[in-house]
Amino acid sequence: MKVLLINNFSIENNPGGVENYLLELTDYAQRSNTDITFKWFGKGNKKTHWFQKLHNREVTKEIIAEIDSFQPDLIHCFSIGAPITPHFMNYAKSKSIPVLQSFRDYYYICPKNYMLTDSGKIIERHENALECIFYHHPRRNIVFDSLLYLKQQYHKRIINKNICYFLSPSDNLTQFIRKHFNVPGRTLPNPVLLSNPSLETASDYLLYVGRLDREKGVLTLLKAFQNVVLRFPNEKLLIAGSGAEKDVLLNYVETNKIPNVRFLGAQNRDQLKKLYAKAKFTLVPSEFLESYGNVILESFAFHKTVIISSLLGLVDEVASNHCGLIFPYGDDTELAKKMELLLVDKTLRFELETNAYSYVQNKSFSNHFKELRAIYIQILKDNQPTVSINSSKSRM
Repeated sequence: MKVLLINNFSIENNPGGVENYLLELTDYAQRSNTDITFKWFGKGNKKTHWFQKLHNREVTKEIIAEIDSFQPDLIHCFSIGAPITPHFMNYAKSKSIPVLQSFRDYYYICPKNYMLTDSGKIIERHENALECIFYHHPRRNIVFDSLLYLKQQYHKRIINKNICYFLSPSDNLTQFIRKHFNVPGRTLPNPVLLSNPSLETASDYLLYVGRLDREKGVLTLLKAFQNVVLRFPNEKLLIAGSGAEKDVLLNYVETNKIPNVRFLGAQNRDQLKKLYAKAKFTLVPSEFLESYGNVILESFAFHKTVIISSLLGLVDEVASNHCGLIFPYGDDTELAKKMELLLVDKTLRFELETNAYSYVQNKSFSNHFKELRAIYIQILKDNQPTVSINSSKSRM
């Protein structure tokens, strides 16, 4: 079985969660000697002209050439929109190649992707263009927000017309997708991408792993730590990641003279393993509706509990399995209280760590791959070309 993976970016372009997943997927297939041959198409450059964001003809031609060369049985798409636009799907459908779309975030529900109104309420239904443009967070200006909405709607129609199945990592996102796309699909939870519990597990610091972008809530984390360090002056906060807000965050630390904060920059997989292993716990303060939260699973795999905001896709699982603490998103006072609680109550922290490690045991990549392979096989079975009775008779 030959599967063409299509994603906006390649692994060389400052990889995020999707790119790390695709790297593990392709590596696992090679290590496991499976019957699936993957080929990953992604671009190394984020820069595109404004007109290419609507229809990138050059990249579409490249993908069509890749389809003709690789001749996949199935195309599995992930994050697409720019620099890759979905027009190649028309060609794939004309060749009777089934297209599977994995939705990894809420962009194709709300193009602003935060799933919040400008008053901070979570969006439960998204059906009105004017509400999206004028009242959904974040707002830039009416021209930009209108063009963003029109672009998303244009691409959404192409995707809806051409895909035959969808996947999403969380039940909440799956329910939204079912309302907006007229195709079957299901939830396939993310697997653990990092795991090595045999590493040293001494607890030395508090840890944040992720992008340094406004929606990730790192400024709220710094404000909380600013209060925590007054009571616990020896505590350290390590921040692993890069992003557009780095200078703003560095300036906040310097201006407010917050001690014991280290910005480590982007970390590779081996470096992240060592960071998780020696953390006391991990902090995930996101301020937009995240579909899942890979950092949470990775922390659990290293026997570490988490403090997460109320906007994480795994919030219900964390609460019901009692494997972490939850605070109202954007509330640095409540976050500081949760941090202090875990620093003081080591019995609670041990209980959460134990539950966290138990929860993640069935989230292995091998289990995930078996489910994904079964989905591929079913899609191919359901989309086999059919021969009409009349055409069969004409050949007799």
